[in-house]
Amino acid sequence: MILLCEFFALVMVSAINPHAHIDGEVYQLGARAWLDGMPIYQDLPPTQSGLSLPFIYPPFAAIVFTPLALVSKAKAVTAIMLVSHLALLSTLYVVLRAAPFSARRRERTMLLTAAVLPLATILEPVRETLTYAQINLVLMALVAIDSLWRIDGRRKLPYPRGLLIGIAAGLKLTPAVFLLLPLLRRDVRTIVTALVSFLGTVALGFLLAFDDARRFWLHEVLSSRDVSFGPQFEGDASIYAGNVSLRSLLAKLAVPEPWQTGALAVLILLAAALTVFGMLAALSPRTGKRDLPTALVLNAVFGLLISPISWSHHWVWIVPGLVLLFGKGYARRDWPLLIATALAAELYVIGPHWSVPQGEGKELTWGFFEHLIGNSYVYLGLGFLVYHAWRGFVDRKSGGLSDTPPLDSSPLDSTEQASARNS
Repeated sequence: MILLCEFFALVMVSAINPHAHIDGEVYQLGARAWLDGMPIYQDLPPTQSGLSLPFIYPPFAAIVFTPLALVSKAKAVTAIMLVSHLALLSTLYVVLRAAPFSARRRERTMLLTAAVLPLATILEPVRETLTYAQINLVLMALVAIDSLWRIDGRRKLPYPRGLLIGIAAGLKLTPAVFLLLPLLRRDVRTIVTALVSFLGTVALGFLLAFDDARRFWLHEVLSSRDVSFGPQFEGDASIYAGNVSLRSLLAKLAVPEPWQTGALAVLILLAAALTVFGMLAALSPRTGKRDLPTALVLNAVFGLLISPISWSHHWVWIVPGLVLLFGKGYARRDWPLLIATALAAELYVIGPHWSVPQGEGKELTWGFFEHLIGNSYVYLGLGFLVYHAWRGFVDRKSGGLSDTPPLDSSPLDSTEQASARNS
């Protein structure tokens, strides 16, 4: 039944397909240019839909994408879809396995993972990732597995922790923000491993594509381009409706300089304070079982908010975020949290920012309600940070009495656990 639901979810998403898998095609074109000895960062051939799009990833990514260049677009997209689904499944599993409400039995966790998959597939960030044939789900899985797999220490990792985060940052720079988690955990070994792994990807890029690597790290890494998704969507990336970040919010509000830079700095500092407090609370044993998955998602939301460009399909981290909120709400029988999570999930299914005027500067004409709708991901992200900072404060004040029971525990189990703490 679950497989049937996922099949229909995938068919529905594929039928929508407004983007013709153009990002996957760009991966092909970039890799093919490298194989042919052509420049990666200029004058790539147009996609099958006639769009001339740049390759914006480090040279290491073009090297990794080489297998896609050896097959047709249909086969390449199929491969990306398959890997993306496996990545989403892997992320859900390690998050659910490490969550404070984790089911005691591994089989129960696997069943929950499979049950959540069809629901996750229809969320707008996941839909967009799949219809663009993007690698967001793969990057999320690399970070989640590296951060959460076998974290209890009962079984040793088959590789040094931090390796996958470094590789993810080598494919696309933004995963480097996840070094905040080992930093707060004072896990120097993981940080060093991630940095060495990342530098290894940079070195490999210079070794196999020297001219492209030099151009990327000296010029392309700081470049900012206009959006060009066809005649309907074209214009400044900072104000485009699909860009949902703090900087984009201020740009859409037409806040003039230098006030925009000042306001952005204040918002980033505020978001950083909320994130660090929430993460430290989640990592603290004083509030019960360490909640590493929540700390990781808080780290992710912070990165999405402060990035100059966070396309809505980058927000795939809301999948584990919603799962964690629902799991905690259900385990605690916290109905306000469950209702708020359900409403947030509905918004993430809809993708409300696509329902307002967009492209060619139309975002600058938004009224109050259009700003509220168009920037909803930003407000929900800030709300996620605020909630967990507040929750951490409450839990610390109560001395950790709000421990979350496992999903497969009975009310009697929870009562016995509370009695044991008080004895």
